[in-house]
Amino acid sequence: MKIVPVILAGGIGERFWPLSRASMPKQLLKLVSSKTMAEETLARVAAFCSKGVKPLIITNKTIAASMKALLPKKWKYDMIVEPVGRNTAPPVALAASWIEKKYGESVMVVLSADHDIRPKEEFTAAMKFAVTLAEKTQNLIVFGVKPSRPDTGYGYIKLGKKLDEKNGVSGYVVKDFVEKPNEKSAKKYVASGTYMWNSGMFVWTTKVILEEFAAYMPDLYKQVKAAEKQKFSPKAIDTFYKTCVKESIDFGIMEHTKRVCATVGNFGWDDIGSWESIPRLNGTDDFGTTVTGELIYSKDTAKSIVVNRSKLTVAAVGLENVALIVTDDAILAIDRSKLPDLKKYLNEIKGNKKYSSKLF
Repeated sequence: MKIVPVILAGGIGERFWPLSRASMPKQLLKLVSSKTMAEETLARVAAFCSKGVKPLIITNKTIAASMKALLPKKWKYDMIVEPVGRNTAPPVALAASWIEKKYGESVMVVLSADHDIRPKEEFTAAMKFAVTLAEKTQNLIVFGVKPSRPDTGYGYIKLGKKLDEKNGVSGYVVKDFVEKPNEKSAKKYVASGTYMWNSGMFVWTTKVILEEFAAYMPDLYKQVKAAEKQKFSPKAIDTFYKTCVKESIDFGIMEHTKRVCATVGNFGWDDIGSWESIPRLNGTDDFGTTVTGELIYSKDTAKSIVVNRSKLTVAAVGLENVALIVTDDAILAIDRSKLPDLKKYLNEIKGNKKYSSKLF
């Protein structure tokens, strides 16, 4: 069977405002290297994408044009453009049917465009193991990641019986999915060694995932088949998204199915979800502060994040527990304890017409 990567790249990444916005979504930012997140993801999947297959990018109409314009021409891919966001279950179902129509029954690898994964070689080894496990067991495979800290922002997977192991990569039965826990529970999970982070990356055959959609989300399955009959025309895709339910693949399928296993590899993984990811990527100085960008003077600044993506000179003096983000047309100065509420503040700014719509 052919291996077809599906890259979910629908969000703008508002938690990285003011750097991310509709004209420059998070996937097109250079947050982890000299390449954009989308380029990093395309390079990652090239290692296991079958010959003659193009990765399928699913993104929304707000950022599709920017993505096509900014991705280097060397990258070849197919793209489905969502007229409206419907979380992850609808695009996964649509992609499964679209892939079967184009390539026949295939192994489908579902990834996000905004994860940092390294080293690539270890990830590729784990991916090949997961593909084999998906074909052999006819199950849905989720990637579990060994937690490096008791993070309350991630969901967790409880591992059951070990099924197989090869070169340090292991396969397990999944006992349970656990939503984002409180700090006490997170510490207990990490100490146990039997709970992994739920990475939100999946491997399955198109046949098996479509069977599970038919069983657990039958209305969505029928809508996908209706779009397939119309050869996934722009009108058919438009109708599909405007009528289907808004649901995640985790709630819609993974927490109901009886056909689920986990693969645990030896790669490091980070969901680059907000400015709080930057210290993990770039490290901190002796005062617990991360400074990244040019023309920054930092003095007596502790437990802070200072990012300069502008032509301005930035002086950060005597700050504590602050995120200071500077771009050419906007500055964000926020106590780090308030970063989880950044979307709320951003909505308030958007609601005031005195601020330029180009900022968002």
